[in-house]
Amino acid sequence: MAITKYLEIFRVQAKNNWVREAVYRTNFLTAVATDIVWMAIELSLFSVIYSNVPNLAGWTKPQVYFFLGIFFSSDALFTVFFMRNFWNFSDLVNKGELDILLTKPAHPLFLALTKSMSVAAVFNIFLGLGISYKFSEAAGFAGGWKWLLVFAWLMVGLATAIVLRFAFSIWIFWTERSWALSRMYYQFFAIATKPDTIYPYAIRYFFLTILPFGFIGSVPARAVLHGISNQEAIHVFAVIATFGIIDGFLWNRGLKRYQSASS
Repeated sequence: MAITKYLEIFRVQAKNNWVREAVYRTNFLTAVATDIVWMAIELSLFSVIYSNVPNLAGWTKPQVYFFLGIFFSSDALFTVFFMRNFWNFSDLVNKGELDILLTKPAHPLFLALTKSMSVAAVFNIFLGLGISYKFSEAAGFAGGWKWLLVFAWLMVGLATAIVLRFAFSIWIFWTERSWALSRMYYQFFAIATKPDTIYPYAIRYFFLTILPFGFIGSVPARAVLHGISNQEAIHVFAVIATFGIIDGFLWNRGLKRYQSASS
């Protein structure tokens, strides 16, 4: 079965990456330490803000920390399985490394996006969930079975990060390098580290529709804390699906322009 084949490919990819991380232990520890510093900076930023105001656009301090925990976990999931592959995406095209993937008996895009993993970021998934758990009661989160909703919305955040990062990376088929677009992605990504409701309507609409970075952490946090309407839920999935369709279209168009290393 096709599903079994792809699961086995994924298992082998994960095993190979784990072995590599085990060999380069210093790199593993450095990656963990760097992410902890980043998390600490984000938490400290809001600590300073809440030392001056009681709430921020309706978000209390525990609620923002709960949101940050979800955001950290969502981002860590993306980092573990996909981030390194997107950083290497331009080399696949420019150096002709995509050639060998096109000859394999599996979809080349699946192979391209699962080739490398950052095992060190697994720690951040649990750290983020730990932060959310610590502030869940003070944030007004009901807990219990609703933690299943947290995991479901983490998948929404992961899917959003994938389709957005892909949308910024796919242009390598038409440009010599995609570093500028990659840097632009992370400029927009910085917006996602704040609750969407703090922004003016026009900016909020942009980050919930045109480039829905708000789906990575802010919308999931609002959904599990306060709930969202059916209309909002449909909007979320419609936007993600639309991006997925566009990404697929651009991938197929890009392959038609691709010139292999042997051509």
